[in-house]
Amino acid sequence: MKKLLLFFFILSNTAIYSQSVKEKPLKNKDSIVLQKKTNTTLSNKDFNAIIQTSFSKLITGQTANNVGSYAGVDIEKTEVTFSPTFILENGNIITGKMMGGISDGTYAIFNNSKLNTNISLEVQYHFLYKKTPRTIYYYQSDYDKHLEDSTKIVKDHAAAKAKILKSFDNNERIIENDKLNTENKTLDTDITALNQKLNTPITAYEKELLTAQVDNKTFKKNQNTAKIAENKLLNNDYNKLKELLKINNIRADKLNENDISKLKVAGYQFSWFSLAYKLKNDEFRLLDSKEVYENQITKDNYISHEFKTQYSYVNLNPTNYKTTYFTSSLTMKYKSNFNDLKKVEVTQTSTIGTSSNQIRETSDKFFAYSGTYKTGVTELNVDVDFYHFPFSKSAIGFHIFPKSKYTQNIKPVYNAGFGVVFPFIDKKKEKSNINAELYYNFTNIFNSNDVDYTLIERNNIGIRLVFPINFNPN
Repeated sequence: MKKLLLFFFILSNTAIYSQSVKEKPLKNKDSIVLQKKTNTTLSNKDFNAIIQTSFSKLITGQTANNVGSYAGVDIEKTEVTFSPTFILENGNIITGKMMGGISDGTYAIFNNSKLNTNISLEVQYHFLYKKTPRTIYYYQSDYDKHLEDSTKIVKDHAAAKAKILKSFDNNERIIENDKLNTENKTLDTDITALNQKLNTPITAYEKELLTAQVDNKTFKKNQNTAKIAENKLLNNDYNKLKELLKINNIRADKLNENDISKLKVAGYQFSWFSLAYKLKNDEFRLLDSKEVYENQITKDNYISHEFKTQYSYVNLNPTNYKTTYFTSSLTMKYKSNFNDLKKVEVTQTSTIGTSSNQIRETSDKFFAYSGTYKTGVTELNVDVDFYHFPFSKSAIGFHIFPKSKYTQNIKPVYNAGFGVVFPFIDKKKEKSNINAELYYNFTNIFNSNDVDYTLIERNNIGIRLVFPINFNPN
C-alpha cells in the first residue's frame, strides 16, 4: 500500500512539473556570462536578433521595410495621410508621416516651388538603448523544437549531399568513361602494332592501307578522349553542381523559416530613444473686427518647426502577466499661437444688381480666427506617460500622465492626470483593437492663468478612444 501511494505521489508530481515546464517561459538576459551557464540559453547573436525583431514589431507592427506601411484618406476633410517605414540593417528604424490636403486625387508637397498649405511632414528615428538591461522570455518547448528542426535541416542536407555525390560517382558517365579508357588502351596497342608493320619492307599499297588504319584508330581514340573529358566536365561542373545548388537552396529556405528571430516570444524588456523633427505649414484667415471693413479679413500662413527627444521603456512580463510602459519626452517648438486663437464662422454677403426689383444676394461662408496673433513663439513641452496593466491579458490598465508647458513670456502651465484603460479585445485575434480610457486631468495646477476656478474645478474629465501600442509579441 505504501509503495502504491509513493508511486501515485511521484506520478502526480511528475505530471504537475511537466505542465509547469510547458507553461513557464525561460528568461534570457543580455549577459553572455549568464547565457553560458545554461545549455538552453541563446547565443549573443541570436539574442540580439530576437530583440531587434521584437523592437521592430513594437514600433512599426512589422519586421521588414514597407514603404507606405500606413496610408489613409479623410474624405470629409479631403486630407491624406502617408506613413512610410524603413528598417535599417543595424536594427534602427526610421518612420515618416506626411499629412496634407488633396485636390483631384493628388497630394502636392510643393506647388510652384512653394511648400503646399496645410501640410505637415514628420520624420522619426528610433534606436535601442543598449546600456539598460534587456530581457526576452520564450518557452522551453518552442526553443527545443527550434533546435530539433535546425538539427534535422542540417542532417537532411548532409544526407542529400552524400546521396548526390554517391550517385555521381557511379553514374553512366563514369561507367562510359571506364569503357572508353579500356577501348583507348586497345587502340593504343593496335596503333603500335600497325606502326611496327609500317617500318617493315612492304608494298606501297600495303603501306597506304596500314596508314589509313592508323589514322582511323587515332581519330577514334581522339573521339574517345574528347568524350571522356566531356563526361568529366558534366559530372564535376554542371549536373553535380546543379543538384548541390538545388539542395543548398532548400536548406537556406528551411533555415530562414526556422530562423531564431522568428522564435515565439512570450515577453520582453528593453528601452529605446526616439528623435523626431516635424514641419507644419498652416494657412488660415485672420479676423480683426477693429479694422475697417476691407481690412478685417486677411490671409496668412506660417511654417512651424518641432524637435522632439523621447525615452521609452517597456516590460512585458508573462510570468506574472504584468505589462509596464513608460515614456518621457522633451519637445521644443518654434511656432505661432495659432492654436490659441478662437475659431469663428464668417458669412460674407454680396449684393448683385442696382434695381430694387432686381437684386440678388450671394453669401460665402468660411472659417476665420480671431485674437492676438503672434509668430516666432518658442515653447518647451515635457510630457510623461506611464501605463501599467497588472492583470492577465492586459484586461485593465492604469495611466498616469503629468505634463508641463513652458512658453516664451508666459507663466509655465502644469497638468497632471490619471486614467483607467479598458481594451476592447478581438476574440478571434486575442488582441486589443482599440482602447477606451476614462480619465481625470488636473489642468493648470498652479493657476498660471489666474482664473477664478479652484484646483478641484480646474479639471478635464472624459473618455477617449485610442489605438493601442501592440504589446503582443506575436
